[in-house]
Amino acid sequence: MLKKYAVPFILTLVIALNLFLGFSRIGTYSAVDEPYWTYGRTSKFWTAIAQHKWRSTNINDKPGITVAILSGAGLLKYDPMQYESIRGDVKTDQQIKDIDGINFYFRMPIFLFCTFSLLAFYFLLKKLFGQTTALLGFVFIGLSPILLGISLIINPDSLLWIFLPLSLLSYFAFQKQAEKKYLVASGIFLGLSLLTKYVANILYIFFFILPFLEYILTEEKPPLKNFLKAALKNYFILAAISMATFYVLFPATWAHPKVLLEGTFLSKAFAKTWPIFAGLVFLILADTVLLSNKITQPILNFFSKHKKIFINILIFAFLGIVLLVFVDTYLGMKPFNLEGILSSPKGIGINEKGFAVATAGAMLANVYSLIFGMNPVILLFFIIGLLTTTKQKVAIDQEKKTIIYFALFILLYYLASTVNDVAATVRYQIILYPLAFIIAAIGANHVFSQKKIQQFKYITPFAVTIAFFAILAISLLALKPFYFTYASSLLPEKYLLNTKDMGDGSFEAAAYLNALPNARNLIVWSDKGAVCTEFVGTCNIGFSKKDLLGKNYDYFVISAGRVSRSMKLSGSANDIVDFKKIYATEKVEKNITVGGRSNNFVKIISAQALKN
Repeated sequence: MLKKYAVPFILTLVIALNLFLGFSRIGTYSAVDEPYWTYGRTSKFWTAIAQHKWRSTNINDKPGITVAILSGAGLLKYDPMQYESIRGDVKTDQQIKDIDGINFYFRMPIFLFCTFSLLAFYFLLKKLFGQTTALLGFVFIGLSPILLGISLIINPDSLLWIFLPLSLLSYFAFQKQAEKKYLVASGIFLGLSLLTKYVANILYIFFFILPFLEYILTEEKPPLKNFLKAALKNYFILAAISMATFYVLFPATWAHPKVLLEGTFLSKAFAKTWPIFAGLVFLILADTVLLSNKITQPILNFFSKHKKIFINILIFAFLGIVLLVFVDTYLGMKPFNLEGILSSPKGIGINEKGFAVATAGAMLANVYSLIFGMNPVILLFFIIGLLTTTKQKVAIDQEKKTIIYFALFILLYYLASTVNDVAATVRYQIILYPLAFIIAAIGANHVFSQKKIQQFKYITPFAVTIAFFAILAISLLALKPFYFTYASSLLPEKYLLNTKDMGDGSFEAAAYLNALPNARNLIVWSDKGAVCTEFVGTCNIGFSKKDLLGKNYDYFVISAGRVSRSMKLSGSANDIVDFKKIYATEKVEKNITVGGRSNNFVKIISAQALKN
């Protein structure tokens, strides 16, 4: 058992390290997509609030309301709208200073919220699994480079990885404790998830499935009719609380109630699955009320009788995909180019390749993003955690149930992404990393609680936790400041994990250009607008004739993550500017290696050098 003083010490260490690394980065980072929020959506939301124009608070289809609410604190310090249109223009020193200030003050509320929300993970995990697993989970989640990296960016995914897992954990606490406060908390977190990004709608399906899974896994079963009536009642309470949260915090729903349905049960993410889900709910309700579960009971009895077989199928199928990812990767991305699939994630080729081939490739690519986004040590315990569920000589406890639920949710999420013709890049599956880390924490606690291990007096829970902290902290510090570009050392050097990065290296490239003599008179082309935001001279990012004709560019800034995109968009532009030559040249003036991987770069190329 951990001593009382050890817990606050470790909690403080993790929070302090996050604050130290985060605050040194949020003002010196230029990210892609952020200008949509800093110079548009956030200001639009709060302006609409001030003017009581409730309809105008519908700022984005994500909908990203929680992002606008939190980042809006930056409006107390800066009005960013005057900087909206100067990205490619010559800038003064004061304008650059203000842009950095805007980044800092708009990012800070989100970063602080994410950092201190880590404590909510600890308290819920402790309620579910006890202190040791909770602390290990807290360390694994709190010291993840990818989660720290996304928390420094103004983006819906920066908050979704907090709200959605907490909704699940709260619901599990409700299942275990039968205390309504956890059901209420789960509903609120679900509402906040929906306000953040529409993909959270998958929880409506998963929460509906969970009581049936609970019934199947429970040894001493209550009467099914009473069980389902209570479960359905709780489900509708959960849904009602989530919708109430959505309604209260999203003023557009006040003026146009249809927005409430479009953001919850009738969202675009639900479009393909809604009829099936609605039909299933109706059939179960009818069977419960009219037929006393004459259809549902035999089905659940069958799964209960053979649950060990189905659990093993689930776990070994998951582990089989993990193995196939390793094989495919180490065979040179054959037969599936997983990196290529993730480079163009929106449109995995179901119509072109066929459903079976496209789905297989997407599933492998999804798992590729997950397993190589974990530290190798954590991945080891993640696999061990999964394997613990296959040993079922005794009743299935809370830890094993959680692993089964999380494994099923991850695969369900991947399937939903595939059905919507999308591959889950690191950012698109950011919500899954905390779930994987919790499975790893359970696996680690399982290993170190064995009697053979406990006989060594120096291997205490505190010592184990500190050892994990040290390993993960060293990894974080070595990666500084490119946290979101993390890739496991198990991934071969020639491959990228986060092919759709958020602009890492752009600030550093702009800083180099700004230090050149007569920088304001320079004309630069960049494949990332994030470079232009911080560059003091003239900067373009387009491929049109307007962007290219008559421009005597002094420098070109190219990045690993945009090679594929640039080759597709350049097309006839190569007649004006030879982009193929630019991306292929070895005449590089400045090479910024991102995340410690030589193939992940931002390169600055002199136009003069290309001519020689």
